[in-house]
Amino acid sequence: MDAAPPNTRNRIWTTAGSHNVYFDETLQQQQQQQRLQTPANRNLLSGQLAPVRAFSENGHGDSAQSKQAPYENINSNLIGVQSKFRRRYYHKVVLGLLAALVVVLLITIIVLSVTFRKSSHICRSKECIRTAASLIYAMDEQTDPCEDFYKFTCGRWADEHPRPDSATSNDWFRERQAHIMRLVRSFLQSNISSAEPAAVGMAKTVYRGCMNTELLDERDLEPLVQYLQRFKLLLLPSALNLTLSSASKYAAEPRNYTYNWLDTIVAIKRHLSLDLIVGFDVFPDPLNRTLNRIALGTPETESAFPFNNDDSHKMLRRIHKRTIYMHDMDESDDSDEHDMEEEEEEASKQTSSGMSAYVMYVRKVIEKYLLYVDPEVNQEEATLGIKELVMQAVKVARKIHKLKEEAENITKPSSNPVEDIIYISLVKLQNETDKNIAPQTMPIWLRYMQLMLTDTKHASTMDIKNTTVITSQADIYYLQNVVEYLHETPAMHIESYLWLSALEELVLHTTSDMRLLHAEYMRFVIGTEGSTPRSLYCAHGVNTLFGMAVSYVLADERFTVHTLPRVERMLSDIRRSFDKLVRATSWMDAATKRQTMQKSAEMKSFIGFPPWLTNETALNAYYEGVQVNASTHLENLMGFVHWQMLAKINNMDQPEPIGWATAPSNVNAFHTFQSNAITVPIAILQYPFYNLGLEALNYGSIGTILGHELTHGFDDSGRRFDKEGNMVEWWSNQTINEYVNRTECFVEQYSRYYLPDIGEYIDGELTLGENIADNGGMREAYMAYRLYVKEVGRERLKLPGLEHYTHDQLFFIAFGNLWCETYTPAASRYALEDSHCPGQMRLKGVLSNSEEFARTFKCRRGTSMNPDQPKCRIW
Repeated sequence: MDAAPPNTRNRIWTTAGSHNVYFDETLQQQQQQQRLQTPANRNLLSGQLAPVRAFSENGHGDSAQSKQAPYENINSNLIGVQSKFRRRYYHKVVLGLLAALVVVLLITIIVLSVTFRKSSHICRSKECIRTAASLIYAMDEQTDPCEDFYKFTCGRWADEHPRPDSATSNDWFRERQAHIMRLVRSFLQSNISSAEPAAVGMAKTVYRGCMNTELLDERDLEPLVQYLQRFKLLLLPSALNLTLSSASKYAAEPRNYTYNWLDTIVAIKRHLSLDLIVGFDVFPDPLNRTLNRIALGTPETESAFPFNNDDSHKMLRRIHKRTIYMHDMDESDDSDEHDMEEEEEEASKQTSSGMSAYVMYVRKVIEKYLLYVDPEVNQEEATLGIKELVMQAVKVARKIHKLKEEAENITKPSSNPVEDIIYISLVKLQNETDKNIAPQTMPIWLRYMQLMLTDTKHASTMDIKNTTVITSQADIYYLQNVVEYLHETPAMHIESYLWLSALEELVLHTTSDMRLLHAEYMRFVIGTEGSTPRSLYCAHGVNTLFGMAVSYVLADERFTVHTLPRVERMLSDIRRSFDKLVRATSWMDAATKRQTMQKSAEMKSFIGFPPWLTNETALNAYYEGVQVNASTHLENLMGFVHWQMLAKINNMDQPEPIGWATAPSNVNAFHTFQSNAITVPIAILQYPFYNLGLEALNYGSIGTILGHELTHGFDDSGRRFDKEGNMVEWWSNQTINEYVNRTECFVEQYSRYYLPDIGEYIDGELTLGENIADNGGMREAYMAYRLYVKEVGRERLKLPGLEHYTHDQLFFIAFGNLWCETYTPAASRYALEDSHCPGQMRLKGVLSNSEEFARTFKCRRGTSMNPDQPKCRIW
């Protein structure tokens, strides 16, 4: 960092003072010289002055009452010559000194004026000071911004923002989410008050249930056993080859059900919202969002169960599943396993330790479970049974994964996704899924739907046989093959897979011993050194369930009065800038331009928090039907998920309301294609995304996020939905072709980005939509800031310590600071499967395409940030 200019104020005043003192003494001595011309003072000819005290030793000085000196006058001629010479000499000295003093005074005034002017143009608000300090300590100003802008803006960020021991990565979004969760935790820890809505009290009750670990240990695994029974799973799966002894409290319990895989997957979906074997969902019809459709097809791999969907658990599941799918449990299972390529063999070696860790974890969990249901279980037989159960479950999981991949790879998606959509009745779907096992049949879909609609208002009113569901060619291909696999696979193997899947989802919410086993497994697999405090873990889980109720603490009237209008003004500027970019395009025809700008104009925005959030009646109605109890933690979670699923099914005959895509407590922003809407929670409208002190910084930070979300409506997926949220072709064919050609530039550009820590390249196809939104959003925000300056006026205040940067440069520095992060290799591998690039690549990709950035930082062509290659651009 450049050193601050030296403070010249004291030095200038000191010099002037010494001049003044010296000048005063000279005048006094000159006056005395003209009065005291005595023989004793003839040394004046040598230019030396007699001491002043020589004149006033008698104490009287040169006054009217003084006596005449008792010595003769000096020769007048001699004195005349000397006096004229000295007068001329001293007059010149006096004039010179006066001129010097005037010059010094002028310099002093100028310097003080400049210093004061500079000082008065420094922003000294607490927001500016905080932002300046954060940027300065994150930046590495020794780095050339034209060569590595990420290092320039984020080179020291990791030093100031160390990754938590419990996390695999850290960035501004995670850091500020942790800040929000600490606020939420404090709120949930406060007493339940009658002055608050009942929904808020329910959230606090669930938090207390989660925090009561003593009661969880006291209840032991009883809640887990109850849900296994509700899922119609055997307490001792068949693969264990065990029977309950008389010592088991469950030995005498009558079993009023028989195991059936179809009953089990429906029960698990209804209570856990977890897809196993078959995927089920309800969402608006892509072609007509006013209608909801039931969708059947491939199962979703992500867990919808609360508390199990934070970043660490998502990563754990992906690594866990990758470990299972890549590990060769049985070489005789599939013939193609003998022909693994070298890359797959190497990957298999890398995952062997992960597979061993998984087997060890599962074995310990099942051992503790068996000791609970039967204290006298035969340990040797149990060990053999556990090994068999795990092997069977892993085989089924691997096969289902392969069937999904085959379906996605064999059925190439159409250039128009509408052509991939299939509307089919359950009777016809049954005929399709029986094709691979004909002439035999496996009746599934009518019973599946009957079970799914149980206890809903549609159970007795819906004509199930003629019910039309939505699916795709890939989904049908998968369902045909999975039915064939179910038909030929021993029922015991399917049972093992379902039993172990349910156990893994639930066991985390039981005893301390089970949580400790899970924590040890997680630390080994994802490489963390610590764990999240229980209080924050519970706060996060409650926020997942009761996000709106929890956000009650964030709702602030001052936001509505002061912040909301400013953010809406910024969004309006960005929308106007987008329209300007659309009008300037050369590849869109006039009609498509008009429709595009109309969609932008009608795009709805939900900013901050819903107005009804502070209305007690409305907030309580939002959670109507939810029941909680502080002593039943697992039941609270399962009951809430079950309530959500029933509500989704009950309301499927009504248009899905257009509203908030997330809770206000989420540090993120969202675009919903089928609502043509963006959601910007109040949680992200905080430092370092907003309220940074200068509008240049605000536009460079939250402005680019707003632009990103707006541009999603016109990325490679969003552009397929019209202003009403329906998937129709509303662009001309010529415009579509031009658009697709331009997207290839982005695919090629980002596919060249390499992650050296894991030796992998970015997937340019997977990340295309986000990359389009990143590039368009930044450009729109920059143009919006220039529009703001034009209409409001140039910002005059500078950022303290960063005065040498222009406001345009500060815009880009704020944008760069958004993407500062630190990753572990495990997190980098996880990021490869994400539709978002790592932050460093997001920053480099956007700015290397920006002529505005290159011009602002004067980056010559051929530098890393202004490469000598065509710049990718759509908007």
